[in-house]
Amino acid sequence: MRKTFKGLLLATSLSSFVACSPGSGNLVENSPPVDPGSPVYGGHLRVALEGETNNWLPGRGNHVAPAALTVAMALFDPLVRLDHEGQFRPYLAESLTPNDQFDQWTMRLRPGVLFHDGTVLDAAAIKWNFDNLHKRQGSVTFGSIRDIDRVEIVDDLTVIYYLTRPVVPFPDMLSRAVGWPVSPTAVQRHGEEAGLYPVGTGPFELVSWRRDDRLELKRNDNYWREGLPYLDTLTFRPLPDEDARLASLISGDMDVIQTLRQHIVDRMRRMAGIHLYEQMGNSSGSAIFNAQRAPVDDARIRQALAWALDPEALVEVLGGRGISPVQTQYFNENSVWYSPRVADVWPQKDQERARQLLADYVNDPQRSDGQPVGAPVSIDLMCLPEQSLVDLAQMYQAFWAAVGFDVRLRQVEQATQIQSVISGDYMATCWRSSNEMDPYTILNNDFGPPDMQPLNYTNFTHPFIEEKLEVLRLEPDFDARKAVVEEIMLLLAEQVPNTWTGSTPAAVAAQPRVRNIRDWTFPDGTLGDGMPVAQVSWAQVWMLDDAAWAEEQAGN
Repeated sequence: MRKTFKGLLLATSLSSFVACSPGSGNLVENSPPVDPGSPVYGGHLRVALEGETNNWLPGRGNHVAPAALTVAMALFDPLVRLDHEGQFRPYLAESLTPNDQFDQWTMRLRPGVLFHDGTVLDAAAIKWNFDNLHKRQGSVTFGSIRDIDRVEIVDDLTVIYYLTRPVVPFPDMLSRAVGWPVSPTAVQRHGEEAGLYPVGTGPFELVSWRRDDRLELKRNDNYWREGLPYLDTLTFRPLPDEDARLASLISGDMDVIQTLRQHIVDRMRRMAGIHLYEQMGNSSGSAIFNAQRAPVDDARIRQALAWALDPEALVEVLGGRGISPVQTQYFNENSVWYSPRVADVWPQKDQERARQLLADYVNDPQRSDGQPVGAPVSIDLMCLPEQSLVDLAQMYQAFWAAVGFDVRLRQVEQATQIQSVISGDYMATCWRSSNEMDPYTILNNDFGPPDMQPLNYTNFTHPFIEEKLEVLRLEPDFDARKAVVEEIMLLLAEQVPNTWTGSTPAAVAAQPRVRNIRDWTFPDGTLGDGMPVAQVSWAQVWMLDDAAWAEEQAGN
């Protein structure tokens, strides 16, 4: 087996990097320049996000939404990140090396890294983070690291992760919240309010946070990457309404906005005076079902709900024609893990089959909802109040009603939706599913035993998935792993814990003075993975000042 970290696994996913993809209608030239020019220091950047986050402490906050992830890249540094080829590389860590059995991983930290409060990032801090924030009951990250038994200190900058069993794609666990170290001193000082005062190692540090209004950050003058960041200050503002967010960019009130809504991307493609960055990843719109809530605990109902849908029509109502290809599995058509075989069998556009499955359930004396034979089946669908999602929910309702379901719609804000899903207090909800992580990490999180894995939002699991996850956990060979991923996807096409709409176009639009939104690099110059789910690496973003902007305009 290969022991080196670099090149341990083949690409986890090949996302599509585009500046402005062709679509229908009249497009304008709003692509960012191929050469962004020379970096400029200084400036205050204002960023509008799609939502707020409940808590900034890793292990306690719900850091699953794109808004949370992009703010996290200002406050924290991941120990491990993905490069442009989808390979895991040490980032805040200096090295990460497995033993021959892949059940012990030795990590060495970069020397001289400080938290925002001036305390040192060392081996003791890594162990404290693991023991107190992640490896504890109630942590939102507990399930994702259940394969890690403990962390032991070797010396001031070195720790060993001892696993309960071998995990070949272990580095992926350190690329999200588990791998965002925070200051133990700060957490202990703030106690239960530590999530209001995040103290990481990232390029920017907290000035103030007024929930649902704004998060103010300033430059970390002691940042470990020499010469970074370029900006002086950052302001993040949650603007959940998509039209209001776009209007804030047009008016100049905001310098940067993020969106994952197809109809907004389509509008921005036709706008002059902005720079538009797009990146198509594995994330897709979906409806997820709570497999512990009747009647969607029965596979026949979930299958009927899937067969009743026309995903192309759902993409159309989202404004995604020419933007988002229909998705049928956890990986889009550009991913190395994509399976045409799964695409061929995914249930869709057969309403007669949906009616038959529903009738079979309705006439079953043992139906799980406890209703008498012949009684109608009720479905509750929770969705956000954003207009495109209101339209989407109404189309779900129309498709499902057409085959005989009684569908009730409920609108909630994003923070309420996420909390309801985490607590299992829902039947069906609009959601985004999948990401750019390794298939083992994604599927282990999404379908691990619900009593052990809080990230299993559907509460669906299956012995076959557990069996195949063991192969993904142990197997370093790409072709063997891809075959197993396909087998799991085929089972999901049969059991339908969720449906799909279209691949989500992660888009960031910026005023032309803002540069280098996507092309961040590792310290050795290796190009990173861009801006998956509109997650920007703010350390390497800059703004042209008046003089530089005037000079560029004169040159044009």
